[in-house]
Amino acid sequence: MTQNRKEGSNIEDFVRIAAEEKDPAARQRLFRAIQHTEFFFPIELEQHGDKMVKRAPLLQLSDGTHAMMMYTSKSHPDLPHKAGGEFGGGSFRDALAAASKMPTLDWVIVTNLAAEWFSIHKEQLPAILANLDSHANGEVRPSDSGRTGDLLEDLISRASYSSTPEQLLPAISSALPGRELFLEMEAELSADGQPVMKTFRVNDMPTLRAYLTRKRPGITYGGMNWEALKDMIRKLPRIQGVKIVNDADDWILFDRASLGIRDET
Repeated sequence: MTQNRKEGSNIEDFVRIAAEEKDPAARQRLFRAIQHTEFFFPIELEQHGDKMVKRAPLLQLSDGTHAMMMYTSKSHPDLPHKAGGEFGGGSFRDALAAASKMPTLDWVIVTNLAAEWFSIHKEQLPAILANLDSHANGEVRPSDSGRTGDLLEDLISRASYSSTPEQLLPAISSALPGRELFLEMEAELSADGQPVMKTFRVNDMPTLRAYLTRKRPGITYGGMNWEALKDMIRKLPRIQGVKIVNDADDWILFDRASLGIRDET
C-alpha cells in the first residue's frame, strides 16, 4: 500500500538527506522510512505476443551502464508529460523489487525536484529488500535495534550539527507521528498529587524537554505520544515549544509555529 502525499511533501527532504548520507546503516534506516512512499517513473508499452505490457525504460548513462530513474513528484520535469508520454507510480519498496528483476539494469537513481539524487547499485538491491521485508515482518535484528537503529536519532544529530537545522524540521516531524516521547518531570508531585512538567528556557522562551528514550538515570519521566504532546502545548499558551533530545545529547527545538500551532493575536 503506497502512501499518498501532497506535492512538496517531506520526501524531498528525505531524498536530500539520503544523497548526503555516506553511512550504509543510516541510509538503510532512511529507506525503511520511505519504503511505502509513492515514487514515479516513465513507462513504455511493449508488445509481448498478443498483449501490450508496460515496462520502465532504462536510461543509458555516459559510462554505458543503465539506470532506472525514480522521481519524487509526478510534476518532475524529466517525466514524460507531452502527448503520448506515460509514467507510472509505485511504492519505493515495490519499485526496487521490480528493478531487481531487470536483467540489463545496473543502477536505480532516485531524484527530487531540486535535482538532488542518490543511486543504488543492482548488487545492493537484494540486501536492501531483505532488510525492508524483515522490518515489515517484525524481525528486527540486534544490530538495528536501540540507538543505532533509530532514524530520529540520526536526523536530530544531523540537525544539531547543521548551520540550517530548520531545514530538517519537516523530515524530523514526519518521523514523529505515533512516537512515544518522554517528558522531563519534577521529581515531586504537586500539592494536589499531580505530576508536574519541568520547564526550561531556550532562547529566552519557556519550553518543555522531551527525550527519545528513558535511558538517563536521575530523571523523572512522563510518557506521551507526539500527537498528544502537540495538542497539550497548543492548549498551554505559556509553553513556547519543546526541545527533543536524542541519546547522543543532540537536540532540536520545535517552537509553536513549527508545531503547526497558529495562535490568535
